[in-house]
Amino acid sequence: MKHEIKFESTEKYLKKLDGSLAGKNFWLVMDNGEEYELRFVTGDIVEWRTADRPLRWETYGCLKADENTYFVASILAGTPCRTCITLVLDVENRLATMAISRMGYYPKRPRLAVVDFVFGAIRAADQPLPTRRHGYTRELVGKKITWHYATGFINTHIYPSERFCRIRPLQAGQDAPAVTEQPEKKEMLYDEPTRFIKIKDGMYLISFIEENMNYVNPLAGGNNLMVLANTKEGFDCGRTFSMNGEQKPEHGLFVAYGEFIEEDIPVEHEPTPYRV
Repeated sequence: MKHEIKFESTEKYLKKLDGSLAGKNFWLVMDNGEEYELRFVTGDIVEWRTADRPLRWETYGCLKADENTYFVASILAGTPCRTCITLVLDVENRLATMAISRMGYYPKRPRLAVVDFVFGAIRAADQPLPTRRHGYTRELVGKKITWHYATGFINTHIYPSERFCRIRPLQAGQDAPAVTEQPEKKEMLYDEPTRFIKIKDGMYLISFIEENMNYVNPLAGGNNLMVLANTKEGFDCGRTFSMNGEQKPEHGLFVAYGEFIEEDIPVEHEPTPYRV
């Protein structure tokens, strides 16, 4: 089967994808009862199998959040719904988190992604499996981070609760209209469903879906953005899983640099119809 999945664009991303998984093998034991053997053949091809399914191979992209933590994304071939598997491989603690994102799950909302998370551990020879896991957290509640992307796009993520994220664009990217202040017109503020998972101290997997945006306009939104934020170092690595304005699938990996915002900003206190 020919794969044409690409995860890299010099116009969008700040650095090359990481190829250091090439030649490495992992055996993942997940809490849903599944076990996966992963063999990273090259820097962009992975073979994987389970005990009761045939061997398959996929194209993947990888970025590193630190020397021992890998962020891996793969668009699966030949699935009924368009499916993206995202893995956080925490080699330091021998833990793994898997996110299964699907688009087309709801026929009347073909752009709307849905995401399921599975936690687990990495098996090592002659060692017991770790008993702890990555897990959901409230540690980012009340925080604000402004992210800077290679295209010139800048936005602030506001985390008002453990279930929502509010995003405020500050500057448009290349080939996009400038973001301008319009005092006479209130900003359109969406509080989108979000999950926060603690990987280790100062490192969080953040996943949100533009669900409310898609409910307002079925031809927009629906994107699942997922980032692995290293708040100690002030950067994240992430991936998009979306459809463009022409209703065609798109996806990609990226790196952004950010800083916590300490000062109060009025927009974080604006009421929203999307959150109870």
